[in-house]
Amino acid sequence: MIKLLLILMLTTFGYAFANDSFLAHPKYLTHEEVDELFKSLEKSHSNLTKVHSIGKSVLGKDLLVLEVSSNVHERRPLKPMFKYVGNMHGDEAVGRELIIFLGQYLLNNYNEDSRVKALLDSVDIFLMPSMNPDGFAVSKEGSCESDNSYRGRNNANNVDLNRDFPDQFDHTSWNVGRQPETLALMSWIRKTPFVLSGNLHGGAVVASYPYDDSSVGYECCHESKTPDDAVFKALALRYASKNPLMHAGNSCETDNFTDGITNGAFWYEVKGGMQDFNYVNSSCFEVTFELSCCKYPNASDLPQYWKDNKDSLISFIEGALWGVKGYVKESFTGETIPFATVEVKGINHTVSSSMDGEYWRLLLPGDYELRALAPGYEATNWTHVKIEENKTSVLNITVTNLPEEVKLEHLIRNRTDQFGFVIPQPFAHHHYAALEKELQNLAEEYPSITRLYSIGESVQHRQLYVLEISDRPGVHQPGKPEFKYIANMHGNEAVGRELLLLLAQYLCQNYQTDPRVTRLVSSVRIHLMPSMNPDGFEVSSEGDATSLTGRNNANKVDLNRDFPDLYLDESPLKVEKLKQPETKAIMDWLHQYPFVLSANLHGGALVANYPYDDNPEMRNGIENLSPDNDVFVLLARTYSDAHPTMHLGEPCPGLPNERFHDGIVNGAKWYVVSGGMQDYNYQHSNCLEITLEVGCFKYPNHTELAKYWMDNREPLLRFVEQIHRGVHGFVRSTEGNAIANASITALGIDHKVTTAKDGDYWRILAPGTYDITASHKDYLSHTQRVTILNDTVGVSLNFTLDRNDPRSWAIAYDFGITQNVFATDHYLTDEEILAELERLEQTQPRVAQYYRTGDFAGIGIPSLKVSHQVGGPSEWKVKIAVIGGMFSTEPIGRELSIRLARHLVRGFEDSPPHIVQLLNSSVIHLYPEIDEIHTSLQHNMKCLMDASLNKVGSAILSNQTIKNQYANLFLSILNAEKFDVIVILEGGGPTTIVSPKPIDSVTQKVYEMFTHAFVSGTNEIPFQPSDECSMDSSKDWKLSLLNNLYI
Repeated sequence: MIKLLLILMLTTFGYAFANDSFLAHPKYLTHEEVDELFKSLEKSHSNLTKVHSIGKSVLGKDLLVLEVSSNVHERRPLKPMFKYVGNMHGDEAVGRELIIFLGQYLLNNYNEDSRVKALLDSVDIFLMPSMNPDGFAVSKEGSCESDNSYRGRNNANNVDLNRDFPDQFDHTSWNVGRQPETLALMSWIRKTPFVLSGNLHGGAVVASYPYDDSSVGYECCHESKTPDDAVFKALALRYASKNPLMHAGNSCETDNFTDGITNGAFWYEVKGGMQDFNYVNSSCFEVTFELSCCKYPNASDLPQYWKDNKDSLISFIEGALWGVKGYVKESFTGETIPFATVEVKGINHTVSSSMDGEYWRLLLPGDYELRALAPGYEATNWTHVKIEENKTSVLNITVTNLPEEVKLEHLIRNRTDQFGFVIPQPFAHHHYAALEKELQNLAEEYPSITRLYSIGESVQHRQLYVLEISDRPGVHQPGKPEFKYIANMHGNEAVGRELLLLLAQYLCQNYQTDPRVTRLVSSVRIHLMPSMNPDGFEVSSEGDATSLTGRNNANKVDLNRDFPDLYLDESPLKVEKLKQPETKAIMDWLHQYPFVLSANLHGGALVANYPYDDNPEMRNGIENLSPDNDVFVLLARTYSDAHPTMHLGEPCPGLPNERFHDGIVNGAKWYVVSGGMQDYNYQHSNCLEITLEVGCFKYPNHTELAKYWMDNREPLLRFVEQIHRGVHGFVRSTEGNAIANASITALGIDHKVTTAKDGDYWRILAPGTYDITASHKDYLSHTQRVTILNDTVGVSLNFTLDRNDPRSWAIAYDFGITQNVFATDHYLTDEEILAELERLEQTQPRVAQYYRTGDFAGIGIPSLKVSHQVGGPSEWKVKIAVIGGMFSTEPIGRELSIRLARHLVRGFEDSPPHIVQLLNSSVIHLYPEIDEIHTSLQHNMKCLMDASLNKVGSAILSNQTIKNQYANLFLSILNAEKFDVIVILEGGGPTTIVSPKPIDSVTQKVYEMFTHAFVSGTNEIPFQPSDECSMDSSKDWKLSLLNNLYI
C-alpha cells in the first residue's frame, strides 16, 4: 500500500522534479541575448534543436525561430509541424518570454520527462519568440497598456502587424505595401506544411479562434464561424481549460468569456489578422491566446505566468496529433502526390498534401469520409475513417493517374491562381518609391535566390535597380550563363516595367515547386532591371498612348540614341564626356558580367526587333543584317511565336500600313536608330540583344496589365530558355588553368565571343554543323567540329590549348625535340641532311636504317627506312613513302621529312601506343631530297619561284628523264618498291591534292579518308591563301605519274 501511494505521488507531482532552472533569475532577454541563447541551445542539444531565421524586421533584426524535435536534422515522414509565434505586438511581452521558457523546458526535460519525450518524438515544433523585435526593443517593462502613439505595439514603420495580412474579404491586394515581417510570415506559412499554430498576445486572458472578421463588417458581437468551428472551439478550450485564470473567463477587468474562449469576430473584428490568414491560405489551424491583463508586466512575475501556462502550452501542441494523417498516393505506382487537395465530406474546408505527399487533417472524434483531388488524376471515391479520442488515425488515400501529358500542367495550375502566382498579385503601376519597396521586399522575402543591387544613378539620383534571381545570388557560377531583361528605357513606355516586376514575383514564388521555374533559376543567372529611366517614368502619365512626355531622361536625351554607334566614329573621350549617366551605367554593367542573352522591353508597337538598328546609309527601309542574322531571327521568332498576337504582325491602331511578317523585323528595315542599345550589346560584348515592343499602348491603364502579363508570361520565359542554345564549355590550358579572354569563333560567321574569367564561354548558334575555334595570343588555336540541334539544351564543347611557345609544344607533342621547332637561319644543306640521317640510324639501329639508292658515279638518293626490327622480314607490313625534296624551290618538304624522321625514332624510344603500332605494322621510307635545294633559297626566302628551276620535276614533266639521273633514279625507285602509300610534302599552300584521274568509289573513299585525317590533324583554322601565294598547276604531272605506276 505504501509502495502504491509513493508511485501515485510521483506520478501526480511529477512536474515538481522537472528542470525549470531557467526561472531562477527571471528577466526579459534582449534580441541579442535571445540569439546567443538559441545558438547555445543548438550547440548543447545539437540532436534536438536547430536555429532558423525566416526573414528580417524593418530594422534588420533576424526573425529567429528555434526548431525543437527529436533527430531534428532528419525529419520523420508524417511527423506534423507545429508553431508558436509570439510578440506580434512588440509591447505584449509575456508570450515572448514563455516561448523562450518553453524551448528551454522541452530541451532540458527530453530525457527526464516521458511526456516531453513523447511530444518531441511525435511533433516537429517551431518556436518564434518575437515577430516584432523592433517594437519590443522600444517597449518598456511595467507598461500595462500601449501608449497613445502605439510605439512598441507596432513595428518600426508604425504598422500593426495583426492588421497587415491579406484579408479573405478584401481581394484588392496581396503583398503590396506589406511589412517585411508580414511578408516573411506569409512566405513561411505558405511554404511550410504546418498543421497547428498558436499566436501569443497580451492585454486580456482568453483563447480567441477564427474567424476574426466577417463579410458584413460588424464591429463586434456577431460570430463569424469557420467550417471547422467545432474543432477550433475544442482547441481553444484545450488551452483555456488547463489555465485556471483563463478558464474562469473574467481575469481582467472587462473580460467576460464563457470558459475562457471566444470567436474572434464576436469579441471584436480584426481585418488582416494572422490567424485567419493561416486557415484561409494554408492547411494550418491557428488560435490566438491572450495571456495577461498587463501587456508588459515586471519580469519578476514571469515564473507565475509560466506556471499558469506551462500545461496549456504543451497540451495545445498535443492537439497537432488530433484527427487523421497519411499519404496521397497514385493507385498503380504507389508514388506520393504533392499538392493534392484532401476533402472531408460535409466540411467545406480542404487541406493540401505536402511536397512529399503527406497530409494532416485535424478532426474531432467521430466517423468521417475523405477523398483526394489532384490535377492530372481522377478523383477517388469517399473513404471512411474513424477518429478516436487522443489517437491519430492513419489513412492513405489513392488517386488514379491521368495521361502524363496533362498531369504536370494540372498540378501547377492547381496550386496557383489564374495568373500563375502562389500569392496573388495586384496589377498596378509602381512609381519609384513603390518599385523600390517591391524590389526590397522580394530581396528580403527570398534571400536564398535573390540579390538587389544598383548599377548607378539616374540624372536625378534615383537608383538604377537590378534584381538578380539565381540559386546562388551574388556569385558567377562557372558554366552558368547570365541573362538580363531591361525595361522602361523610354520612361513613358511602362508595360515592360510592370512585366519584369511580375516576372520576378512569378520566378520567386514558383521556385522549387514549378519544375520549369526551378530549372531556369538553377541553370541561368537572371538579372532584371525594371527601369532604366526612372526619372522619365515619374513625369509620365497613366493613359498615355503615343505621346513623348517622359520618353527621354531628365536631361531630355533619348537613351536609345545615346550609345556609341556602329557607323559613327566616337572617341572614348567623347563617349565619356557626352553619354548620359544611365547610358554609362549600362555600358559599365555590360562589361562587368558575362551576359549571353538580353532583351530590351519597349512599348508603342507589337513586334520583336533584331539588329542591326541602323545602316551605313542612315536611311529607313534598308535592311542591314548582322553576321548572326539566323540566330537573331530565331530568337525574335521564339518570342513572337509564343505571344498570342505578336506573330500575326497586325498593325497598331493609327498605323494601318505598319505590318510585320511573323511579328519580327530587322531594325534598320523598320526605321534607323543610331546609337541604339541592342547594336551596342552585339558590337561590344558577348551578349545578343533584341528589342521587344510589347504593346501598342505606351502607358495603358493599370486595369489592362493583367492581360499584358498573360500575353507575355510565356514569351518571357521561353526567351530566357534560349540562352542554352548552341555551344558552351570551357577553355583551359594543358595545365588545367582557365584561359580568360580567349576568342571563340564559328567558321563563316564574322563575330566572336570571348571567355569569362573562369574560362567559360557560351555561343548561341542556330541548328547546323560548325567548325568552332578557340584561340588566344599566348596559346595555339584549336578547332573542333560540332553539330547543333534545334533544342534549348545545347552542346558542351571544351577546349584544351597548348602554350604558343616552341619548347612547350615540343614537350607536349614532339617528345621534347626542341630542335624540330626552334627557329633557324637557313634550310638544311645536303650535307646536313645526310649527317642527320646517319645520326638517327646510330641512335636507334633497331628502328632506323640509312641507305642511298643508286650511288653510282656519285649519284644517289638518300633515305631513311623506319620500322620496328627494321632489318627483319617485312612482307606483311604496309610500305609507305614520304617524299620531301621533290622540288628544289620548295624546301619545306625536306625540312618536314627530317623532322618526321626524328619524331618517329624518338617516339619509338618513348613507346606511345600509336607510334609503336605504326612501326610494328608498316615500313616508312623517308626521302628528304630528290632534287637539291636551289642555292638562291638558302638565305633569300621567297614565296614564288620559277618552276623551271625544279630540274627533276621538269625532266619528268618533259619526259626527258634520261637527261637527269636523279629523275631517272627516282622513277626506278617507284617501280622497284611498289609502295602502298605515297605522301609528298610540298610548299605553295597548306592543302591536299588527290588524283584527278577518274577512279572507283572505293578508291575515292580511301583518298577522302587520308585527306580528312591530314586536315583534321592540323587543328588549325582552314587555310585562306594570300594574294602572294599561288599553286603551281604543273604539279598535275606528279599525280598522272603515280596513277600510271600504281592504279
